[in-house]
Amino acid sequence: MDLVLQPRDGDVIDATSTMYPSRLEAIRGQRELPMASSTYYGYVVGGAGRLRAGSFEVGLAPETFFCVPGPASIEIDGLAIVVERLGFRGIPTAGMIEPRGRLTYIDGCSDSILVSPPRQGDPVFNFLHFPPGIQQTVHSHPSIRLGVVARGEGRAFGPMLGGGTWEQPLRPGAMFLLHPHEMHAFRTSESGQSMDVIAYHPDSDWGPTDAIHPMLNRTYRGF
Repeated sequence: MDLVLQPRDGDVIDATSTMYPSRLEAIRGQRELPMASSTYYGYVVGGAGRLRAGSFEVGLAPETFFCVPGPASIEIDGLAIVVERLGFRGIPTAGMIEPRGRLTYIDGCSDSILVSPPRQGDPVFNFLHFPPGIQQTVHSHPSIRLGVVARGEGRAFGPMLGGGTWEQPLRPGAMFLLHPHEMHAFRTSESGQSMDVIAYHPDSDWGPTDAIHPMLNRTYRGF
């Protein structure tokens, strides 16, 4: 795991050399998001501000998430964590996270899809909730994961190559990269502290296709 525990303005985790070129940046203040060939996924850890992308404009507050294709601009008087996905055009979206996820995840956790893939294979922006007392099973993912701790505290851990284990503390604002097939898990304490994470997946094996999607599936041709 690559971890920035207390991000400063301009801190970057660079994953542009991976199969799905992406980068994670901490933003405090004003920033242009200039690339017309990129999509920007973001989460506001703290503070208020505005996001503009053409005619799409939204106010930003703590616990706001968003997705905009570039070019765009952001102003924030606190901390926003922004993922840039190069070579992809997303659909403008914004909203607020909820107290817990709407879908079941492993080991008693839950998750919600914040920004769905417009087509099968496209990126996904997720919300992941860890209740108190979670000890996840060690697992991996086939592609990178970029994330930010949204609320609460916990720890990440996993086995090291050659023996032993690694462990990292996690608190709000911490941003991280998990490498493809990196073995890892998360835990929370028994003392009542939960943890919420915003997780960017650069690819998906789920989503609508030209042959299967709700508009087509619920269309019945007459004679």
